[in-house]
Amino acid sequence: MSTEPARDPGSREPGTRPAWVTALKGGALLLLLAVAVWYLIGHELPTVEQVRAFVEGFGAWGPLVFAAVFVLVAATPVPVTIMAVSGGFLFGMAQGSVVGVVATTLGAWLGYWLARYLGRDALYRLVGSRLEVVERKLVGKGFLTVLVLRPVVPNWTLSYGAGLVRIPQRDYLGATLLGGMPGQVSFAAVGAFTSRPSWQALAVVAASWAVVVVVGVLAWRRSRRESQRAPDADGVGTAE
Repeated sequence: MSTEPARDPGSREPGTRPAWVTALKGGALLLLLAVAVWYLIGHELPTVEQVRAFVEGFGAWGPLVFAAVFVLVAATPVPVTIMAVSGGFLFGMAQGSVVGVVATTLGAWLGYWLARYLGRDALYRLVGSRLEVVERKLVGKGFLTVLVLRPVVPNWTLSYGAGLVRIPQRDYLGATLLGGMPGQVSFAAVGAFTSRPSWQALAVVAASWAVVVVVGVLAWRRSRRESQRAPDADGVGTAE
């Protein structure tokens, strides 16, 4: 597991790019977020039946179109719940779970890189060295931080935040996959239960959320223990 933020090969130090480049990239990220917020405010989220009609309209290409839209939604502030539930409704609990886990992980990865590439320089110009302080505190803790926050923080918020503070990509993807899996399985089970009611689907929902709670608590406790053993912010360790 990585212990420090990995630098992109050939990348410049933050804040050294021309101001107009930083402003252009930051503006593109803000525009993306503004479009997503505009959609949320001005439109109602589709129902499961509407999603099914949309997917069926593409015939044999429907599942691929659904997966692609799912990935794009997961990279924006638009809630992914309706897509996750629709996956279980359309494809059944097993296939819907696979689609949900893969799509949300890819969407989270996309959001991570959107924020890292478009927004990090602008954030550095705004907060300066305070961003580096946050990054130093996260050294060696990226995986656990994401794992603890994944069940309780909106997908896009965590994706963008992890990209902005350069949590190592490997840590981020691993924790996103592990932490997001129980929730996606439970949503797919809800969708499957809606189309084909069964006690098995309800049992999967209960078990999935039990796993979310257990994993979250264990990760939080381990994070607390590691924080207590870690050197203080000034880099002064315990005496040997």
